[in-house]
Amino acid sequence: MNDPRRNCPLLDREGPSTRLDDAPAPWDLRRCEETGFVYLANPPAQDRFREEFAWEVTRRQESLRRRKREPMLHALSGALKTFRQRFLNRDKMAAIIGHLVRAAAAADDRGSIRLVDIGCAKGGLSTRVADHLPRSVAGRFEPIGIEISNYLAKLANLALRGRGGRCIHGTGLDGLAAIERGSTDVIVLSCILEHEISPLPLLRRCRERLAPDGRIVVKVPNYACIGRRLRGSRWCGYRWPDHVNYFTPESLAAMARAAGLRVVRMNVLDASPLSDSLYAVLGRDATAACAQADPPAEQPRRLAA
Repeated sequence: MNDPRRNCPLLDREGPSTRLDDAPAPWDLRRCEETGFVYLANPPAQDRFREEFAWEVTRRQESLRRRKREPMLHALSGALKTFRQRFLNRDKMAAIIGHLVRAAAAADDRGSIRLVDIGCAKGGLSTRVADHLPRSVAGRFEPIGIEISNYLAKLANLALRGRGGRCIHGTGLDGLAAIERGSTDVIVLSCILEHEISPLPLLRRCRERLAPDGRIVVKVPNYACIGRRLRGSRWCGYRWPDHVNYFTPESLAAMARAAGLRVVRMNVLDASPLSDSLYAVLGRDATAACAQADPPAEQPRRLAA
């Protein structure tokens, strides 16, 4: 079976593009001439990410490849990551999400607070958030994971059931289809949009599932960073073939607008050119043309940015 070719995910139709040199054969990396968006034109079919290109498989392969090619840099990078996590207690995604969950709880002191983590892996991010919630909020916290990997979905379901939640085994689009419209306070897209063959439809479906004042938290590799310019094809944000989209602050904001969303937060540190990662918090754009397609939620909840 031949893998599909696709047009620019932001343009969402056929248009002129330029081939870039960073991807190894047979992968075809392109920049759309109309939007500037960088994407893989011949990604593997989505079902191949269940096992063959599952995150835990490609992560292990990529780690071995980098250890062999640049052993000293690989060891230093791993040591720095461990130091930040253990001694500096840096977990930016968990901190942002925790803030939004607590804000939702303060705005509605009766109902459950629903979080949907798309591409949740083992469910670790949701459990870390739960561990740092006040007891009164933790008792109302409902974490739902969506995971395409056969192996990781089973582990995530076990972890999340222990926190009053569950994991849906499937793609992001299919998993969101099983969730009620307007029912979700926080949707997490941590290191997932770069893997998603259909990122614009996914963001549109996220918008439909958000409560009116819900938030989407995004983390993706930062294609506009200095590290990518300096290291070229050896940049850590490149992963073949499972990274199929490459975002800059501008293209992420443009895709959000196309999905009927607005950027609530993307500050200087979130979009720093010194960082290999790009962060954003998105919310519904009430003025977007697609806003009328979604029925209003029964109990609006207000979240801080």
